[in-house]
Amino acid sequence: MGAWGLGLGVWGLTLVTALAAQAPTRSVKAGVYTAAQADRGQALYRSKCASCHAPNRFTDDFFYQSFAGKPLFEMFDVISDSMPEDNPGSMKKEEYADVIAYLLKLNNFPAGATELPIDKEALSAIMMEKP
Repeated sequence: MGAWGLGLGVWGLTLVTALAAQAPTRSVKAGVYTAAQADRGQALYRSKCASCHAPNRFTDDFFYQSFAGKPLFEMFDVISDSMPEDNPGSMKKEEYADVIAYLLKLNNFPAGATELPIDKEALSAIMMEKP
């Protein structure tokens, strides 16, 4: 193997390592939010979301087609960029995470010991799945 082949091999290993680092490492089935966070999210949902969105909208096939199999950051990004509809992006990041925790609870995903994070890297490491 010449220098070209060795360099290509190192590049390929680096690419695989980088892709593995970006792949979600936890599942929403692993308890990625707390019960208290979901309770706060439910109160926010009622005051900021329920006038436009029925809760069953977040437990149907369209919801799963949109987000299942993707990092949870994608859901956070869509919701925080576009909601509430009358004032997109107006809530704190923690509030968006609380609402997502409530959506996870609606889908019967278990609560855990730590709150759902708000940063892109941590949310990108959590995979959204179907219940």
